[in-house]
Amino acid sequence: MAISDKDRKRLWAKSGNRCAICRQELIMTNENQSDCNIGEECHIVSSKPNGPRHESGWENYDAYGNLILLCRNHHKIIDDISNILLFPKKSLIDIKSKHEAWVKEQLSSKERRDRVDLISTGSKLAAIISGCYAMERTNDDISNRDDAEYIGSIWQILMDYMDIYSDMEPYQQIQAEYELQELLDKMSKKGYFIYGTRVIRKMKYANGETDKWPVALLYIRNVALESTYETTT
Repeated sequence: MAISDKDRKRLWAKSGNRCAICRQELIMTNENQSDCNIGEECHIVSSKPNGPRHESGWENYDAYGNLILLCRNHHKIIDDISNILLFPKKSLIDIKSKHEAWVKEQLSSKERRDRVDLISTGSKLAAIISGCYAMERTNDDISNRDDAEYIGSIWQILMDYMDIYSDMEPYQQIQAEYELQELLDKMSKKGYFIYGTRVIRKMKYANGETDKWPVALLYIRNVALESTYETTT
């Protein structure tokens, strides 16, 4: 059998055109102004006896319930034999369910003003924090001391860069963007991703006067924690 048009449309619609793990947009416009599709409709349980997470006796392996929408990189990661224990069937179902709930929340919040996107480059991260007067930050629940120390160190690094980036010379700013890119790459390998945007907040002082402040909104998501939860409980 093959994936039906109905199930394919349902998968893409409920996934919001984003990878269920990193939430990267899957259909993008490239520099030639043409669409580029990096999304892949992945099977949670393989129909092949030697495939990842295979279970025999299924009537339809191509049904919506057995599909998860991922980018090419994460499709390869979850099906790699060395990662099968990190991405068992229950974990992938949970990741899919949480992602679809997130998409639904985003779409239903019509009054939401602050939309955050995946930050994948050091230059984009620098552009968000540069010149900001404050940072509104959040992260997934901390489950252990190692997580607390790691997340805490990331927030401290970002706060430090936010304080000094605007005062740097152009040469120093380029070095800072490179260092931020290294930070993002190291986080990605550990399963952490930063989402963010830059907004203007209206501030009111005690004397009644108002001012507008640029503020960085940042969110650290721990995909590694989500994907290993089922295997550790």
